Amino acid sequence: MNRWRSRVAAVGAGLALGMTLLLGTAVGLAESLNLTSRAFTPYRTCTITATPVTTTAVNDTTVRQGAPTSNFGTITNIRVQSGVGSNNRIYVRFDLSVCSPAIPASATVRLATLRLFVTAMSAVCRTLDLFPVTASWTETGITWNNQPFGTALNNPPSASRTGSFDVGTAVGCQNPTVGTYISGGTVTADVASFVSGGSTNFGWMIRDDIEGSATTWTERFSAKELGTVAQAPQLVVTYVTVP
Repeated sequence: MNRWRSRVAAVGAGLALGMTLLLGTAVGLAESLNLTSRAFTPYRTCTITATPVTTTAVNDTTVRQGAPTSNFGTITNIRVQSGVGSNNRIYVRFDLSVCSPAIPASATVRLATLRLFVTAMSAVCRTLDLFPVTASWTETGITWNNQPFGTALNNPPSASRTGSFDVGTAVGCQNPTVGTYISGGTVTADVASFVSGGSTNFGWMIRDDIEGSATTWTERFSAKELGTVAQAPQLVVTYVTVP
């Protein structure tokens, strides 16, 4: 019996020693790797949607050269058109302050996309240019004659655009399908500047890359006034914050 107890004690001591050595090795390994606790910075996404029709978080409208003193802020579509004496432009603005949680000025904007639901398009591929607006305007007050960019065609020049997308049923066009949200419309740099305070958010103007075409070309999109959630203009912003 004493001999059996001695063997059990010996085995127990061996196990204890082994555990001590194992733990010591693990601790030493952890110290050698210099492991520290890190705070992860997950991506956040804010989607600003132009619903309901009474929302003030989104303003969208069209200005028309053919009706230079008329306002179209209450109609159910917004459109870009190129033609002789019949050019149309879109003005749209999204209020970033409605994002919850608020996007801090120190945030890094990874991607910002303007999404429009196309309801009619040309039989050729047309390039639409996006320009950040540099002065204030109102949805129910803006007209062709008083628009911030003035009435000169192809102004501002295409070279100063900050984004663009192609629309048309022609083969190979970026967005050839009616009844869906367009792809493209990337405005990351603009939104990053709005968030940081580098520029003021007056939204964007969208025009045909070549205004005054001899053939009239029209791209039409749903406005917030349509009241259809699945077609409402959207701005989707993905960003990260520094802990």
